[in-house]
Amino acid sequence: MPRLPLVSICIPTYNRAGMVRKAIDSALSQSYSNIEVLVVDNASDDEIETVVAGYQDSRLHFFRNTKNLGIFRNFNRCIELSHGDYIHILHSDDFIDSDFTKKCLEFFKTHPSVMMTFGSAQFLSGNEPVKKIAVSDHDIVYPAPQGFRKILEEGNPIICPSVMIKREVYETVGVYPLEYPYAGDFYQWLKISQKFDIAFVADATLFYRTGNHSESFQFLQKTPLGYIDIIKIMFQIIADLGDDISSYRHELNIFLRKHLYVCLGAGIRQPDFMRNFSPLIFIGFSFNLWTLVRPESLIVRINKFFDFLVLSGLVCIFILPGGRSCLNKIVGFNEKPH
Repeated sequence: MPRLPLVSICIPTYNRAGMVRKAIDSALSQSYSNIEVLVVDNASDDEIETVVAGYQDSRLHFFRNTKNLGIFRNFNRCIELSHGDYIHILHSDDFIDSDFTKKCLEFFKTHPSVMMTFGSAQFLSGNEPVKKIAVSDHDIVYPAPQGFRKILEEGNPIICPSVMIKREVYETVGVYPLEYPYAGDFYQWLKISQKFDIAFVADATLFYRTGNHSESFQFLQKTPLGYIDIIKIMFQIIADLGDDISSYRHELNIFLRKHLYVCLGAGIRQPDFMRNFSPLIFIGFSFNLWTLVRPESLIVRINKFFDFLVLSGLVCIFILPGGRSCLNKIVGFNEKPH
């Protein structure tokens, strides 16, 4: 009998005792059974240990950190504790289809060059489906560095808890970086996709819960630090590329300009939770990104000059008394009281 690969489904959690059951149930109910399920608690003050103790399955293991390590250090703790040939880090508020693991392993078997897969995501509000996010209705392989180029040029298509990675990838590129606490997974995808083939597996479905409890909400809606991490990552990627940067300049410029306007949009509209931060902070982020754009053609040079005019104009508007209120009315945003 050929040896079946062991898959580690890791569930990092923090104060999610009321939500984690669905993640655990979905992991233990996989149609592919040669798995271990690790619940790695990040020093919660809830009843998570009691919840896990209620299961009678030898494949389920509980670990508790003596102190909160932060999100990505806890991800790395999961990798350290795991034994599988393949590692899937499943967020404790999400869950997976019963054939998720099977579909990914079948794909790895038929595509031996692929080192990382990611799947479709059915977004849920409560228990109600909201929308489905999928790159395509069919499987797609992105040979290195095509995936790297796609992420830069078209945006990041990878939903973190849908990712399964061969253990050897971590041994090559390293575990999740800690210097980007709000976007460490984004940098990890860039590092992996530049060096290895990655793939989208259409039938591997993740059920992704949205809401104020989600980490993406906490990072992008309550603090500007997530935007800072993206800027820092871009500086690092440019440094990582070194002499090869000219091969990726086109895609880098596209990403930088897109994120420049993402920052501007956040500064103009500003979610309620970030109204204590001056919109000039976000314009400062945009200027940082603007400095990284290196024109490789006349059209990019013209675009960069246009971006400078937009940024400069917005600085003037925000400095003027009542300028922001006028701008919100012009662009159709409702000005809410602070």
